[in-house]
Amino acid sequence: MKPTEVKQDKQTIDRREGRFQPLDMLYFVIWFGVLSGLIQITFLRLKGLIGGGAVYLRCHTMWMSPLASVVVMGVVGLVVLPVLLRLSRPMAVRIAFIVLASMFFLSILVLESARFERIHFLARVILSIGIAVFLQRLIARRTQAFERFVRHTTFSLVLLVLVLTAVVGGWHRFQEHRLIANRPDAPSSAPNVLLIVWDTVRAESMSLYGYERPTTPYIEELAKEGAVFQNAIATSSWTLPTHASLFTGRFSYETRADARNFLDATYPTLAEALASQGYVTGGIVANTNICRAEYGLARGFAHYEDYVVSVAEFARSSSLIRFAFGKAWARRLLGYYELLDRKHAPRITNDFLRWIDRVPRGRPFFAFLNYFDAHMPYLPPANFAQRFGCTDKLDMYVTRYNFLHKQCLPSNTTVEEIESMRNAYEGAIDYLDCDLKRLLGELKQRHILDRTLVILVSDHGEEFGEHSTFGHGKDLQVQSVRVPLLLRLPGIVPAEVTVQKFVTLRDVPTTVMDLLGLPNNGLFPGRSLARYWLDPGSEEPEELDPVLSELSRASWLVGAPVEKGDMRSLVTGDMHYIHNGDGTEEVYDLGVDPREHNNLIQTPRGTEAAAQARRILSQMIR
Repeated sequence: MKPTEVKQDKQTIDRREGRFQPLDMLYFVIWFGVLSGLIQITFLRLKGLIGGGAVYLRCHTMWMSPLASVVVMGVVGLVVLPVLLRLSRPMAVRIAFIVLASMFFLSILVLESARFERIHFLARVILSIGIAVFLQRLIARRTQAFERFVRHTTFSLVLLVLVLTAVVGGWHRFQEHRLIANRPDAPSSAPNVLLIVWDTVRAESMSLYGYERPTTPYIEELAKEGAVFQNAIATSSWTLPTHASLFTGRFSYETRADARNFLDATYPTLAEALASQGYVTGGIVANTNICRAEYGLARGFAHYEDYVVSVAEFARSSSLIRFAFGKAWARRLLGYYELLDRKHAPRITNDFLRWIDRVPRGRPFFAFLNYFDAHMPYLPPANFAQRFGCTDKLDMYVTRYNFLHKQCLPSNTTVEEIESMRNAYEGAIDYLDCDLKRLLGELKQRHILDRTLVILVSDHGEEFGEHSTFGHGKDLQVQSVRVPLLLRLPGIVPAEVTVQKFVTLRDVPTTVMDLLGLPNNGLFPGRSLARYWLDPGSEEPEELDPVLSELSRASWLVGAPVEKGDMRSLVTGDMHYIHNGDGTEEVYDLGVDPREHNNLIQTPRGTEAAAQARRILSQMIR
């Protein structure tokens, strides 16, 4: 008898004698893991289609989700394998099926953890085990047939994953090359455009705007080479609506991009407009929670990077790991408080530099970079973390309040905790400043910088208890909506320009088209910000140049002003009017009260400013 025949005969005898083999467990692990990953991908795809927004499938998503699920199943399989090897084969197969099938169903039940958060995790575990036990009883008399089915289909499932990965990846590469090839030629002298968004950076914490801590020394030098807007106001106090305005030139009530709606195709985007003029367009974002492609912000970009291949993203591809890392107890157990999907500033910069090196020669580019390092939880690198003071209280605060996303500032928060958070936040801003220096230095070495329109801006600010709230997206106070805005393009934007008037980020698309000398043709409303250095003495009625911010009701932000209803704010002159969701009003004179300590709504001046703001808002919304 040949050796191979002896080996096969021994395996057959082992099965007849009731021995469970590690290879059997491997088949089960791969089969349940791959199937779990494929179902998760299918679920997300269907959720996007049913919800009205297509889920943007990436090639690495197609393999990372199944593989991450296999790893999770494998860890569980290794734990129970020593026990199974001691049991009879039928009993071992039953237990292996129940354990892995329970994990399989649990991975599905936690997919919509936010929607079903009232269902206790233990209840989901019990339900998963119950389903697994029920199914095991159905196949109890067909155990060998089920084993054969698993062995025969495992290879097919793995092959399906590889094919889907290749098809999705190939399709995206084909689309990118096709879009670039089909674009018209742009003038050889056309400047590049680099739109840099520092997510969650408020102007009040930047030394560029007079803050006592040196948080932005490089930008202070850069500002001497261009135009700085001292009072730029975001169109909202959170990411999606402001990015929608930056891209379309429309206010939030027009785009309707909010917590319930993505940015749809109603209005053209800046990327689409520049692409039609021959620009190669690329977006690289770190905020993969809101700036990911399926939120509508990728429209017009030939190349768009949100999720990437990384250890953290691989772990996040498993619904079970993703669910666990959303729980404070799991964070405490592991001592890990970072966001799993966070891409730090050097990664964004390096990915951008690799991309521009692939841009065809003679083609101008429009690049959108979103940096996320100043967003909560504030965890800059160690050499920046305590740059401006102690951050010892930060981890405790982050752990206690689940990353501070859902809560207003608790009444028992200490001064030390708030100071720790501000120290870490401002260290993160300094970290971004250093990375910006490296980024623009690389462009200078490539002889690209001086023919690139650089726009540095933030999408919203941040609050640290100034109005009894923490974070952003909860109200429209000045700390949440006043943001940096800097423009640099030698020969087009004059150096050392400082604009004191209040301006809106809604004007950015029109300004880009104007500075590039491209026809607007009614694509973007608003007015070019270049008017402030071309005709600095001009005065316009606020009705023609509204500085409007909006915030849609968010019932889950318990205790926040926006919980009570939609909010709007309008700056007229130096007066900041806020209409709260419960109908109450606030008026502040930002000229003498820049931090909004004194509400003037009960004074004659405040009453007059509120009446004027209501009239302008009525005309706009109508």
